[in-house]
Amino acid sequence: PPARAPHELPMQWPLPFPQALALYGTVLGPERLVYGFVYHYTPSFRRVAGLGATGKADLTIMHTLVSTFKVIQVCAVASDLGPKINWSLPLERMLADESALARLAIGVILVALGQLLNISIYRAIGSVGVHYGHQLGHHVPWCTGWPFTSLDNPQYIGVVLTFWGIYLALAPSWTDYEWFTIPIVISFWYTMSCNILEAGTPRHTIVAKKQ
Repeated sequence: PPARAPHELPMQWPLPFPQALALYGTVLGPERLVYGFVYHYTPSFRRVAGLGATGKADLTIMHTLVSTFKVIQVCAVASDLGPKINWSLPLERMLADESALARLAIGVILVALGQLLNISIYRAIGSVGVHYGHQLGHHVPWCTGWPFTSLDNPQYIGVVLTFWGIYLALAPSWTDYEWFTIPIVISFWYTMSCNILEAGTPRHTIVAKKQ
């Protein structure tokens, strides 16, 4: 049969690093954009979601959004790591490598710290607070204790630590940056959330004060 033209070649997987960054940035970015919309333009979100203009909004849609975005994250990690991992490598050989053991140990520690922060957030402000209940009319007590005593965005830092920990624990080396595609993407989007998308005074309140 005739050879395929270059543009007809089947897609390689895992993807080349630049393409992988673009793909997973596009797949994982909408979560942060939606939450930024909820934070800065709450009345518009309430109107679009049919939640009424005032009062306590039904948080079912937020719970659904959070769950959906988490499923997307899991699928993204599976599609990224699945082709990268050498599934045929014996476990004994992996554990015999001191460097691999060090990465595994540090990765586990990062995951543990990340999950500690996430659990602490839910204990501090509950699922209502985590799922933007304050913005949607629910009373969420202002928390000044742990983990807010040390960090401004403990939940987001916890998520980033968890992703880096998972990837580091399974990494074939310390310096293979292409291995860490999704942690890089996650770090970018969560940094955007902390500094732009969910930072400062919500814009809808600023507009309301001017009117």
